[in-house]
Amino acid sequence: MIHIAATADGAVSLRSDIAEAQGIPPSFMAKILRSLVRARLLRSSRGVHGGFSLARPASRITLLDVVEAIEGPLSLTNCTPDPAGCPRSAGCPTTAVWLEVQQKMAEVLRNTSVESLLSVQKRNARTSSAHGRDHAGKARADLVGHR
Repeated sequence: MIHIAATADGAVSLRSDIAEAQGIPPSFMAKILRSLVRARLLRSSRGVHGGFSLARPASRITLLDVVEAIEGPLSLTNCTPDPAGCPRSAGCPTTAVWLEVQQKMAEVLRNTSVESLLSVQKRNARTSSAHGRDHAGKARADLVGHR
């Protein structure tokens, strides 16, 4: 999703490019993309100029949307989607803990947008390239100084 969100407005991303960039086998990438299209998080267009694009702004797609589109409803244990569905939940000392963990995790995922992840990626890339220049400049200075 971040790869697709990083493309210019109106541009599409090819499945093969996404798979290669993310190190995911193309057949598995196809399944992931189908799930994201089915959940209406991505648009798919066919043909020579076809590919994938976001179905809505990155600011309106949460990480919870993405996880649930691919994995289904968030459920850490058998008792977390519905404690009544587990015959042991009434007397289980950990049911409340698992429910709280799932609620907190869902909250974090719900409050994290694809846009915010893209911003972090861009900031990290700028920081990384700045450090690269610093290291490269220092290395050149070291080489010049050791002649």
